[in-house]
Amino acid sequence: MKNAQAHTPAIRFSWCHDATAEDALCKLYLDNVSADYISHSELQGERADAPGNWRADLPEVIRGEIRAALSHDWEHGDSTLLAVASAGDDIVGMALVSIDTRQRASKSFAALDDLVLLPAVRGSGIGSLLVEWVASELRSHGIARLFLECGAHNLTAQKFFQGRGFKQVSVVMLRELDVVDAAAVDDKGGDRG
Repeated sequence: MKNAQAHTPAIRFSWCHDATAEDALCKLYLDNVSADYISHSELQGERADAPGNWRADLPEVIRGEIRAALSHDWEHGDSTLLAVASAGDDIVGMALVSIDTRQRASKSFAALDDLVLLPAVRGSGIGSLLVEWVASELRSHGIARLFLECGAHNLTAQKFFQGRGFKQVSVVMLRELDVVDAAAVDDKGGDRG
């Protein structure tokens, strides 16, 4: 086993600006997120059209998001950055990070919008190292808080992030208004909230 590890390339972390990585990053995302990944931001944006249901044009949406993030950097004050974990020439993980540029909150913050790893490296510690690298980079640029969200059924991700110091601060709920909600119609007893 030591021999196999001796041939494993060292993992590097960096902000990615390489436009030639676009195809690999899109494939990494599209091949490795399930419908459980969907949370309210996917529903509020262009990625999903219902809980548990990606939009048909997800590949084009992801390509556009990744293309935009690849062109962003700290020096220009851009709000979306893309971090990668690389082993040799291969990208094995990615993190899409949004920086709050409005600066209206009491503390500066960023959001970890996506963390995606190849299945072969899950459980190896690379995900933890990527999260810590991003946190360190954000801290060095004066960011005080890092938020993220997980799909309600993505229990593996929730456990992973709790193990890295993230704490639940809210519960996001959804009510579809374009369909009749039997529970709301049957609630003649008033507010039970």
